[in-house]
Amino acid sequence: MVPEAAAKKHSSAGEKVKILAVDASEQTRRVQEAVTRRAYEIFESRGSASGHDVEDWRQAESELVRPCFSGRMSVDSTLWIGTDVAVFEEDTIEIWVAPHQLTICGRPRAEKEAAAATTEGSGSYPHGEMVFHVCNPTCEIDPSRVTAKINGASLEVLLRKADAKREVKAAVA
Repeated sequence: MVPEAAAKKHSSAGEKVKILAVDASEQTRRVQEAVTRRAYEIFESRGSASGHDVEDWRQAESELVRPCFSGRMSVDSTLWIGTDVAVFEEDTIEIWVAPHQLTICGRPRAEKEAAAATTEGSGSYPHGEMVFHVCNPTCEIDPSRVTAKINGASLEVLLRKADAKREVKAAVA
C-alpha cells in the first residue's frame, strides 16, 4: 500500500507520460543496451576482475529489469493495465508499445523515497539509470491507440486490442 503523502508527492497535476510505438525488438535492444552498460560498471567496480561476467550480467539485469507488477482487465476491445509507478521519478516515465510487448520505463526515485512509497521492494534500483518494467499482453494490441494516466502512484494504461479495428469494420459492413 502506498502512503498517502508519498502518492500525493508522486502525483503531479498535468504530469505527462510519453507513449511511443517502439518495435518489440527495439524495446529489447534498448533494455539489453542498458543492462550491458550496468554490467560493465559492475565489472569495473570489482577492479575489472575477469571471471564474473555471468554474475555481473545477472546482477545488472536484476537491478534494471522487472516484470510489470500489475492488475489487468480485458473488456470487449480494450485491455486495462494498472501498475505502481512510485519507484519512478516524476516526468521521466515512458511507455513503449508494440503489438505484443509493453515496457514502462523511467529513472528511479532516490532509494529512501522509493522504499517509503512502495511495497514492491524486491531490491533497489541504481539511481540515475533507466529502469524497465516489461509486460507481455495476452492479446495483440494496437500501438497507435494507447492512452495512459497517472493517478497518485498508479499508472493506468488503456490498450485497444488490434482485432478491435476488424470487429468495428465488420459491424459497419
